[in-house]
Amino acid sequence: MPHLDELIIGVIEKRFPVQAQHTDEINRLTKSIDDEEKSIQENYLEIGRLYYEQNPDASEGEIGEAVGKINESNKKIKASKMKIGTLMGYTFCETCGAQVEEDDLYCNNCGAKMPVKVLPGMELCPHCHKAVKAGIRFCTNCGKPMQEEEKPKVKECPSCGFTTENLDMIFCEKCNRRLVMEGGDPEEETVVEEKLPVHKVCPACGFKIFDADTMFCEKCNRRLVEDEAAE
Repeated sequence: MPHLDELIIGVIEKRFPVQAQHTDEINRLTKSIDDEEKSIQENYLEIGRLYYEQNPDASEGEIGEAVGKINESNKKIKASKMKIGTLMGYTFCETCGAQVEEDDLYCNNCGAKMPVKVLPGMELCPHCHKAVKAGIRFCTNCGKPMQEEEKPKVKECPSCGFTTENLDMIFCEKCNRRLVMEGGDPEEETVVEEKLPVHKVCPACGFKIFDADTMFCEKCNRRLVEDEAAE
């Protein structure tokens, strides 16, 4: 006995005889089967398309491998289309396919940034990003200098925001806080203890002086002591 699927295939291929009274009905049923199988294949393709659109970066397993093959094919198709456009003398946006001018910086249709072609002996302007002749001082497209001027170094006050280009200045003119280089961290302010004068006396000759730093007697060179200690 044949399997059901084998029987149907045999009937379609006319390998199995069909009774005349059932011919029309069997033909109708086999056509219905064929139509439904075609519908299934179309839905398989639709499922695959929807999955790919939602997971274009899938990389795991057999599905990831299939997605990678589709991505590679799409790249080759795009490259071939762009090449045809170039051979025909036109330039197109690689993102949306809209026609653009050769020196356009952005696509007028989707806003994508266009790759800038820099030929030998040319360089990009840092301001307008146009390709101009290398070595010139000012851009021939926007007129701005090709070399960006270095900003002068300045010091700033971390307290009130005062700034100055005088790098020798240490304290702020407004609030007297210590200045730091622009963008730098404030330095810790060291508190210098003021030495108060002390009344000192020589225990040998009686020489006296009102000073904090003098250590020895100016007359006999004996070590001085504070007046209270001498008493």
